[in-house]
Amino acid sequence: MNGEMKVGFFVLVGSVLFGTAVFLLGDYSFQKFYPLNVEFSDVAGLPDKATVKLSGVSVGKIKRIYIQDDKVIVQLAIKEGVKIYRDARFLVGATSMIGSKFLQVDQGSPAAGKLKAGETVKGDDALPLDRAIGKAVSSLQKMVEEINGEGRLARDLNEIMKNLREITANVNELVSNSQPHAEMVVQRLDTITAKLDAMLDKTNAIVDKVNNGEGVAGALVSDQKMKADVAEAVSNIKDASVSVKSALGRVSGFRTYLKWDYKNEPLARSSKNDFGVKIYPREGRYYYLGAANMINTKDKAKGTDYEVMNTVDAQLGWEVGGFDLYAGIIRGSGGAGARWRPFMNSKWDRIALLAEGTEFTRNRTIKGRDFNKPRYDVGVDLKLNKYVSAGVRLNDLAETKRVNYTTRVLFEDKDIAYLFGFASLGSLKK
Repeated sequence: MNGEMKVGFFVLVGSVLFGTAVFLLGDYSFQKFYPLNVEFSDVAGLPDKATVKLSGVSVGKIKRIYIQDDKVIVQLAIKEGVKIYRDARFLVGATSMIGSKFLQVDQGSPAAGKLKAGETVKGDDALPLDRAIGKAVSSLQKMVEEINGEGRLARDLNEIMKNLREITANVNELVSNSQPHAEMVVQRLDTITAKLDAMLDKTNAIVDKVNNGEGVAGALVSDQKMKADVAEAVSNIKDASVSVKSALGRVSGFRTYLKWDYKNEPLARSSKNDFGVKIYPREGRYYYLGAANMINTKDKAKGTDYEVMNTVDAQLGWEVGGFDLYAGIIRGSGGAGARWRPFMNSKWDRIALLAEGTEFTRNRTIKGRDFNKPRYDVGVDLKLNKYVSAGVRLNDLAETKRVNYTTRVLFEDKDIAYLFGFASLGSLKK
């Protein structure tokens, strides 16, 4: 190979390498693309040439970003054959908190139809991550200032804690006064039950001896008819003893609890009360009857309150493990709910989570506002002692999203339990 050929060879190789570099760096491709335009109010630092991802898969790139009037237009180049539907969502995504940004496309449904080349769609102006963090920190700082200072939240918390102290003192006094009487009744029932057990054992022994002809009873009752009569008489005594024991079991088996809920809603600037009785006919199952949102309707409203006042509660509940499931009438409407103690049998056992759904066919106007979505409530409770718990609830998530601070008092009333137990005796067969 002579010198001219070598020079020509190196020039050819250099040209190929140069063309390849220009092709790669210039973002050229043999694949076909079709254009789409996305309109944003703020692209939050989205760069040119960033990747377009559909459901997490790269399907194109950003060709250009520019401002038109008061909007930001992002020109996309989407790979030929990739379908994007009209109800798809376009938003700015990021690989991490400090990672690179890309245009995220959340696919829509085929029923909405396919976007055509050159169409302009609206993007979701989601708050950028850095601004969202700054806003959250600012809100947290305001909340801390409210708690430490003289804000409304601090006043509400102080009022709740004051009510808690008064309620706890009243409950302790009530329980200490009623406890001796309840304990005396339970001791008497235990004594009667023990005597009935001994009586049943003795009647079983007598019947066995009569049937086998043993001892004095068996010797005296040689006649078969008399033997049968004696055996029947003893058997009747046994059946009567079992019935009495069953009746006493019904009397002592009931458990009842009085429940009072105090709710404060800062936005409505009002407080409401729920009061009712929780009846356990047996372990793990209960009935609840009570009144909800009790308030004097003649009082003037200081804020806008969308709650239905002075309604009823009537529910059937089951307690299984750490779950308390209930359904029935909740605040005058059909619904269901669940309480869950996620940290059962641990030092965090005092915490309970709440979820509740009601008014599934709601379609009405309350104080000038339309309500047409079901009501969903969530919350968390912290048990302060045996009788009192406090918590926070977020009411009506689909509509108004209002915060309530709650206080609950729950204590056992054995006198009412015995009343229900005696009332249930009428269901026994004679």
